[in-house]
Amino acid sequence: MQAPGTPDVVFKEEKKLLKILRHVDMVLEVLDARLPLTSRNTRLAKMLAVKNVIILNKADLAEKEITGRWLDFFCREGRPAFPFSTKNPTALKELEKKLLQRSPRDLKFNRPLRLVVAGIPNVGKSSIINRLAGRFALKTGARPGITRGPQWIRLRAGWEMLDTPGLLYPYLRNENSKLALAVIGALERDAPQAEDAARWLFFRISARDVLFNRFSRFYLGKSETAADFETMLQQIGKVRCCLGPGGAVDLDKTANLMINDFRRGAFGRISLEEPEAAEGAEGEEG
Repeated sequence: MQAPGTPDVVFKEEKKLLKILRHVDMVLEVLDARLPLTSRNTRLAKMLAVKNVIILNKADLAEKEITGRWLDFFCREGRPAFPFSTKNPTALKELEKKLLQRSPRDLKFNRPLRLVVAGIPNVGKSSIINRLAGRFALKTGARPGITRGPQWIRLRAGWEMLDTPGLLYPYLRNENSKLALAVIGALERDAPQAEDAARWLFFRISARDVLFNRFSRFYLGKSETAADFETMLQQIGKVRCCLGPGGAVDLDKTANLMINDFRRGAFGRISLEEPEAAEGAEGEEG
């Protein structure tokens, strides 16, 4: 079996998606709200043309002001974007309302709106599908023109969604994007070492005093204004008892603890990139 992210697998999944696009009216392109640029498959964005609606998922973990700027960025790009969080009790109704506004008018009466959800690993596609489908998801069978595998799910709003998870691997511009994707858990192969990913995350946090103060208070119970990564990792390991033989700090275990704490929002809302980063990245796409 070929590993995810290898050229043959990527090509196969993209070819499958292109075939599916002929049978749906709208694609929900799911991005991580903390890392919208890097968590975006740029080849997917080009394939979708005007069919996609961008969902900035896990918006409860990202900084509101920065997320707002990302929404403006995608709007200027001509692609509608909406924040979403499974922890927001009104988010589902708001999303359904916005999607209905985006749907082709003639579909409201002739047939249900047909959707598909796409995105790289671990950006929350399954959570969104489950919320849209509700508890009584009903698979209605294959439609003509789509070969074996994909199934249609009846959504709670009466729409239909293609149940085709697939795999759209991230576009790795450089080592920096590889580390960023490792931090949010989006790499399924060739992921960097936990200590390297934690170091990247630490430098992003320590570059902003307000974030670093929250970070240090969470682990050490007090605000710190400056510290190097190795020293902080040692301190965290001792406080959280991430110890190995002889009482030495287990750096790998401590780094994984730090990354997992970030993923669950233990340090509060943190955005890892801002829209300005997208300006210089356009020319890097392949």
